[in-house]
Amino acid sequence: MVLNGQAPSEVITAQESSGYSTLVVDVEDTPTHHYYVNAAEDGVVRKSEFSITVDDIQKDLDEQFTFSNVPEGTSIDIDGQISSTMDDSSTLTLTASTAGNWRVVFTKDKYFEKVFLLYVNRRAI
Repeated sequence: MVLNGQAPSEVITAQESSGYSTLVVDVEDTPTHHYYVNAAEDGVVRKSEFSITVDDIQKDLDEQFTFSNVPEGTSIDIDGQISSTMDDSSTLTLTASTAGNWRVVFTKDKYFEKVFLLYVNRRAI
């Protein structure tokens, strides 16, 4: 629970009796889902931005998209049809085997979600 200002003692007691701990910090902005409590449990930290890049967002059928700077352990979801977790190589290569538009979503704890919209062209006749 995030409170803007000091929480009443009965709220703190109720939260602690439910197994939650209390953290009091002085911050300029009210923490939201963009923040998390650090490992030392003595401060609030803003989530990190992914530095993932893709070589191009539009390719022809059978060409490859190459994503770089993908952190190990990142969850990857492609249009809700394919899901995987990134290994330690930091490079993800996808072959454009089906024409159309594809939504590739990268998620990881303590990071903001990163979404790429990819376009795969049909073969010309």
